[in-house]
Amino acid sequence: MIYVSTTDRAQTEQYVRDMHVGLSGSKLLPYNEILTKTDATAIIHMGFLRGTNLLYWHALRKKIPLYYIDRPYWGESRKHPHYMKITKNAHVKSFIEDVKPDRYEKDFPHKILPYHKNGADILVIPPSYSVSVMFNAQDWLKETLTILKQNTDRNIIVREKPFNPRSFIDEEGRLMPGKSDSQTPNDAIDWTKVWAVVTYNSTITIKAIANGVPCFCNFDNPCLPIAEEDFSKIETPRYENREPLFWSLAYGQFTQEERRNGYVMERLDGR
Repeated sequence: MIYVSTTDRAQTEQYVRDMHVGLSGSKLLPYNEILTKTDATAIIHMGFLRGTNLLYWHALRKKIPLYYIDRPYWGESRKHPHYMKITKNAHVKSFIEDVKPDRYEKDFPHKILPYHKNGADILVIPPSYSVSVMFNAQDWLKETLTILKQNTDRNIIVREKPFNPRSFIDEEGRLMPGKSDSQTPNDAIDWTKVWAVVTYNSTITIKAIANGVPCFCNFDNPCLPIAEEDFSKIETPRYENREPLFWSLAYGQFTQEERRNGYVMERLDGR
């Protein structure tokens, strides 16, 4: 049986219901009921909050095929065509799939600029509170800054996620959103001044490499295949071809129509 987890939130419920519509015979249930099922052949859920973190680890631990839904790499999610990224057995697509450029050419919103090597600043994007708790990365920023300062004299700018609630694990083991600090301004980035972006899982890497800025990351990230994972090499970034990566990511996010007509599972299962 394929189980689809409800979100019980008006803003996100439609995304999982779309998948339920596209999978004849699937069951739409709360996360805690799915955890008790012994006949699951697949589990589908969105995000990590309010108990779905338990589903994520449960599926991976039990080797139950997992289909994870979250905001897209680019494009509209809250209005037509309602893009969402969906990955199998992972929270992000971190490999390059050999695909055609058609979906990328249709919807990719960024102009791809040549790499430049005249930037002075290093832009560090730490994981959000939710991600750091989910993947035990609370020390990532401290450890990363230590490595960078040992290997470069460049100016380092730390930029937090604009909206970043202090998430925590409650008594039931659920990852819950806490109170938010005052929101960090979402100012535009002058990419011409950036030498490199160093991050954990932030999709800011997509904008960075499209703007000619190389990236460093050491965890699942959409740009991991062309990023440098060794932060001690901050002065020698990788300058890889970007188009095949973007072509691949375009085949990792899906419209509402594709969620409803069954195309998502066909694509992710290689049917």
